[in-house]
Amino acid sequence: MRNQTVEKIGVTGHRGCKAYVAENTLESFREAFRLDVDVLEFDVHLTRDKVLVVMHDDLVDRTTDGTGCIHFKTLEEVKKLDAGVKFGQPGLRIPTLREALECIVNEGAPDMILNVEIKDQRPDCIDATIAMLDEFGVLDRSVIASFDAQALLYVQDNYPHVKTQGHYPIYMVQYDPRVLDRMYGMGVPMSLTDEEIEELVNMLDEKGIEAWGYHADSREAAERCMKFGFTNITANDPHELIAYLDEIGRRIYK
Repeated sequence: MRNQTVEKIGVTGHRGCKAYVAENTLESFREAFRLDVDVLEFDVHLTRDKVLVVMHDDLVDRTTDGTGCIHFKTLEEVKKLDAGVKFGQPGLRIPTLREALECIVNEGAPDMILNVEIKDQRPDCIDATIAMLDEFGVLDRSVIASFDAQALLYVQDNYPHVKTQGHYPIYMVQYDPRVLDRMYGMGVPMSLTDEEIEELVNMLDEKGIEAWGYHADSREAAERCMKFGFTNITANDPHELIAYLDEIGRRIYK
């Protein structure tokens, strides 16, 4: 196993700062900026009229006042949805990826890493996402993530210069072990036992893959992540983690 305690560790704001502000909205991103997260995580889908939008679920039902699949909606229809009302913050909207990147470039830290999860695994969504990240000059500080191994293999085959992040193999769909050969990072669920984590990080060490823990919102969870040599923690509520890691001088990018 890698060294028992990693020296430095980063904090990822999950869908912005979803514990406090409606997820995947510009307002949630701004709260993450205010906290000075090291990494910003968000999700991408493609609308019926081929516009990239920032949204986690295929269905809009859980997070908005609408119903149905986002892939079957036009941008005009998507923009009419209220993305904050179910969080008690009415009036928030689903941003396009362009709007999100404009916000990130103009308001976020210039060294902040972007963890961009492709939820729509179609090649046209992947191609358009990478092209737009490149257009905004942030591709070199982006890591493309997916729970779909075939989507990651597509990125690895067609964009070998782009970093990819997968997940614990049993949680990935269409799994192919070849995806591990060129993977930059792997999301490791904190629900695993210590024994399971140790076995997994041993394998990641052998392949040179970074271990990124999720989801961990407390100092106790941070200590567990550091014990196993994780280099990053994804948090729904980054407040306590950032305060603790700053206090002990252990944030990787600071």
